[in-house]
Amino acid sequence: MLGAVCLCLAGTPAHGGEDIPEIWPMAALIESKGGPEDVTAYPLGGMPVPDPRQDLFDIQHYDLRFEVDPVTGFLAGVNTIAFTALSQPVDQLVLDFRGNMYTQGWTITHPYRERLYVEREGDLAVVHLPTALAPGRLAVVEIPFLGFPVPEGLFGFRTGLTPAGNPVLATVSEPWSARSWWPCKDDPRDKATFAANVTVPGGMTAVSNGVAGLYGNDPGTWVEPLPISTYLFSLAVADYVEIDEHYSGSAGEIDLKHYVFPELEEEARADFAVLPEMLDFCGEIFGPYPFPGQKYGMVTCSWDEAMEHPTAVTWGDVLVTGTGQFETIVFHELAHMWFGNLITPEDWTHIWLNEGFATYAEALWAEHKWGFAGLRNFMGAHNWGFAYPYDTLIRNPAISDPVYYFNVVAYHKGAWVLHMLRRWIGDEAFFTTLRNYLNNPQLRYKTADSDDFRAECELASGEDLGWFFDQWLYRKTHPVYQIASINDWDGDVNNYRLRLRQVQVPDSFAGSDPYKVLVDVRLQGAGLDTTVTFINDQLDQEYDFTLPATVTTVTLDPDRWLLHRIDENPIAPAGEAAPAAVRLLPATPNPFNPRTLFRWETAISTRDRVQVYDLQGRLVLEEDLPVRGAGLREFMWKGTNGAGLPQPSGTYLYRVTCRGAEKSGGQASWRLQGKVTLVR
Repeated sequence: MLGAVCLCLAGTPAHGGEDIPEIWPMAALIESKGGPEDVTAYPLGGMPVPDPRQDLFDIQHYDLRFEVDPVTGFLAGVNTIAFTALSQPVDQLVLDFRGNMYTQGWTITHPYRERLYVEREGDLAVVHLPTALAPGRLAVVEIPFLGFPVPEGLFGFRTGLTPAGNPVLATVSEPWSARSWWPCKDDPRDKATFAANVTVPGGMTAVSNGVAGLYGNDPGTWVEPLPISTYLFSLAVADYVEIDEHYSGSAGEIDLKHYVFPELEEEARADFAVLPEMLDFCGEIFGPYPFPGQKYGMVTCSWDEAMEHPTAVTWGDVLVTGTGQFETIVFHELAHMWFGNLITPEDWTHIWLNEGFATYAEALWAEHKWGFAGLRNFMGAHNWGFAYPYDTLIRNPAISDPVYYFNVVAYHKGAWVLHMLRRWIGDEAFFTTLRNYLNNPQLRYKTADSDDFRAECELASGEDLGWFFDQWLYRKTHPVYQIASINDWDGDVNNYRLRLRQVQVPDSFAGSDPYKVLVDVRLQGAGLDTTVTFINDQLDQEYDFTLPATVTTVTLDPDRWLLHRIDENPIAPAGEAAPAAVRLLPATPNPFNPRTLFRWETAISTRDRVQVYDLQGRLVLEEDLPVRGAGLREFMWKGTNGAGLPQPSGTYLYRVTCRGAEKSGGQASWRLQGKVTLVR
């Protein structure tokens, strides 16, 4: 047991007397529409993985020439790709390109010039090089293509109309939709530089990543001289008005260039006026803007979402209100310049490194602007009701639906993991971790996975944090608490005892193991108001405190530092023996087919509930049993779900909840947990 620690957590006051928002916009819903909360609703099949032949070469640069029609959605272009062979000779260039798009007549222009003939293999385009490219050698290939791209994934390539009825075209390729409109190696690990020359109808403007007119002072040419992933390359075409400002501050020297529909100019100026202050804050905590010498801008399109394209954020027109309603989402997209664009997840299973970080950046902005109360309110608003019990933070690569990877769990639970990490290692180590992570030369303008971030955390804190990341990245559950306490006066001293029980459902990663967390408990009474802090790492744990007054109110986690839930079911008071023994007996037979008996015994009357879960944490069966007197209890499970359908072979977790009845007056509750294996 740890001694009592009083916490003094105070933030800076709200700027300018502004009220803390009562409703916070949710980036998870704005960016991805959330998707089903039940992850079993997503189809299996797996996220796309690179063709093995693509692992043999590295793309250095894409030079794209487009001609687009925002009315019909027609696209024609030429992609000139510079690539190098890696560790062995390369005799095939294999690119991702949807089968509904047309491409032929490829030409290799370096190190020799020759026409190439393309084979289509589903959504791949393949050419055989006349001469194998030796390791380390550079080649350049020109690829013509055309067609009517079909919208897919989160958005893809789409046309629409502005609020004034004018045509608009925009692209969002996250996570793997770049292949739907241009031929590429659509793998986030293979970052490359870009140039895009875009021909559009008269009176329209094309906007892409990077710097305009860098080559030949052509305003239709955009150049991104720093490597980015294919999903981050973007194109937007509309009748735009340009809003130009210049920022100079802790983030560097940056031209702010926003491209907005003329009818939204006034509202956009009001909504984006906060960006200089945001850049100052980012520069202070994250470091200089990762795209020096390039613009930062918001580009409107007919959409109700947002996407963090480097230097040119795609911003839905419905988010332009002139009221600052979506201020934290503006900051979310800005934070992605560091988290996602500078350092990109190695694959989509680690998308929390993008979305959890950008969401917690919103929380930091709330703390900066509204003080600690802003941080507390933001985290509280991003807490329950968002699929936390149903899936891991590390995404399941067996899921084929791109929406799954952007389920709200990646945003909100990801932010909570960072919030709890900050509390555990302290502010100094936490913010040192962020800066070291962003400045690691092995990661900057490259990719990372969760272990890379964990390594930076351990370096800054001096702690082994494997247990922390294991329980929060790979467990599907979260702590669920039952609380009891007792005031025990001895003369003038209250020997106060607090009891915490973790009663969360067992999960496939750690079974019934307890979570290890830092817990704050606020104790209040007449003349008493103190907060004690301790480590909770057992399923059933008691803590003793010496206090000068009677505790009348107990509040777990008053400042919202812990992702948890309270179970209101009663338990025996701290320090009191349970009114009677409740004991789990071995299930028999185990393994079993076709049926097994769950067995337990108690010495008092109880009302029992039996629940069976699969290893994904999904409830298979639940049944309430009538009140029974003391003695042996048995429940026969026939290996079926609640609808009577047979379940597949595998290991299942079962839980028996016994609630005291009659003699105990319902004042006690026990949970027994076991495991059985069904063999068909």
